[in-house]
Amino acid sequence: MQIFLGWIALSLGGLLFVGQLVSSLNFGLAQKLGFQENPEFADAILQRSEQYTAYWDIVTLGWFPLAGILMITNHDWWQIISLIGASIYFDTSGREAAKILCFRHEGFRTGTTNQQRLFFATYLIMAGLAILVISYSLYSISQHYRI
Repeated sequence: MQIFLGWIALSLGGLLFVGQLVSSLNFGLAQKLGFQENPEFADAILQRSEQYTAYWDIVTLGWFPLAGILMITNHDWWQIISLIGASIYFDTSGREAAKILCFRHEGFRTGTTNQQRLFFATYLIMAGLAILVISYSLYSISQHYRI
């Protein structure tokens, strides 16, 4: 299970990290690639919010792929780094969903219907994966220390 979760964290976490890296370096390219909302269907305030969020995500979202690497290699610190990375993912998924729902509630355009569905599906996957990794990490810690 540890190796499986490690590969999932590395691949999905790495994909999200790369997407945010592209968004930070070239937001227009990220929009063309579908990593960010289509500017024809999203208001400027949402686009600016997403661009600034991408900058912060470069700092925070790297922990989850790192946790994946540590899980795969069975590094001594994998449980701790996994708890950090998964906690960040859980928080990020909820905050992003809340932010978009707030923008929509206030009447802002937040992208096409398909983009919104894809992004919300991503938030659900992130939250579910985060809960799974947190649970598994805590279980592993409890077994290691016989708590």
